[in-house]
Amino acid sequence: MGHVLTAAIVTAAVFGVAKVVRDWLILRQVRAAMDAGTAQDRVRIGLRLAEALGGGQSGPSPEPPAGEGVIPPQ
Repeated sequence: MGHVLTAAIVTAAVFGVAKVVRDWLILRQVRAAMDAGTAQDRVRIGLRLAEALGGGQSGPSPEPPAGEGVIPPQ
């Protein structure tokens, strides 16, 4: 029974380390995008990040992403 507990602890540790590494890589990409973007890009990235982390508003983003503009009806 001790081997099962050890295997469970090792598996949990591996998954924990993998999550930390994944989160670090994502944050690195977000940081690079924030540094390279305009003020509006930074706001848009911040809103999406807050939404992804559960702190943002529910519903559609206030602005469409770049390249996905909405064409007003004529």
